[in-house]
Amino acid sequence: MENEEKHTLLRKINYLTRKTKESRFSILVYIATVFVASIWVIFMNPCMMNLLLPILAILIPYKLYDVTDLKKLAVVGVAAIVLISLSMAFYHTGVIYDQPSREIRSEGRRMINGTVEPIYGDSGTSFNLTVELSWEFIERYENRNYTVYANLSFTETEGVRRRDYEGYEMSRVDETVEENQTVEYYVIVTDLPERMFNHYFSLKREVPLEEDDYAWERTSLGFGPITLPRNNALRIITFQQSISTFLFFFLFMGLWWLKRRMDISVTQSTEGLEEKEKALDDSCPECGHLLEGKKECDRCGWVEEPEDEMFEEEEPDI
Repeated sequence: MENEEKHTLLRKINYLTRKTKESRFSILVYIATVFVASIWVIFMNPCMMNLLLPILAILIPYKLYDVTDLKKLAVVGVAAIVLISLSMAFYHTGVIYDQPSREIRSEGRRMINGTVEPIYGDSGTSFNLTVELSWEFIERYENRNYTVYANLSFTETEGVRRRDYEGYEMSRVDETVEENQTVEYYVIVTDLPERMFNHYFSLKREVPLEEDDYAWERTSLGFGPITLPRNNALRIITFQQSISTFLFFFLFMGLWWLKRRMDISVTQSTEGLEEKEKALDDSCPECGHLLEGKKECDRCGWVEEPEDEMFEEEEPDI
């Protein structure tokens, strides 16, 4: 029963694929199939998008619909990569620009509640970066020299590795220190270029240091400020996600084209091989002259010896 159901399903699939190939909208069906399969695979493993998408764009039309025309495969692949890159770019841009501000802190909790307000603005916006030092730190280091910095770095979303842009020395909001209260530091940053930034806070303490203590301490990384317009960010993210995918796709297409050319060369080189072998078998073993079915060579006079006839001896009648 199960085998019959499997055969029925396979017949239906073969029927649908055959009808799809005969349809005027076959390329649109190929693109839609690649798009749906790729979206599912990418959400399962987004880190492999640049490698998996080119493979799916080639294998799905080839394996599922028996498409062997390289031009059709190229059209399907390019269209699918553009659509998926745009879809993922819209998704990532929405995640970036719609996320709320979150507080960051250092591992030892000496710096807490680090924020930037606002997260979004233009190049002329004033961004207020604040962080608080814990009472335990103030009580221990108040009479020693230390400096608090707010640091901005470029985000990897722009296609470059994260690197520091600028560090700003921070000032106390209130010089009065109350017991068991945190001390807030701030700095206002203006005139930033149109970029996506990350921010973090660092604390530098002067020597001498005690055991298990370090001169520098820093918080985790927070997102913002952002001075890049949303449409520009969409273009940057789309380009960043599609360029490497296209490189892999055309690399795989080039390798496939090279393989097909090699197969054609092998086929052409083996054409007529059987006829040549038969011709060699019908040649004179002495001089190589073509016998054309004759038993004697016209050139050298070689004569084919007749094969010995084997007769079974009859047993005498008793």
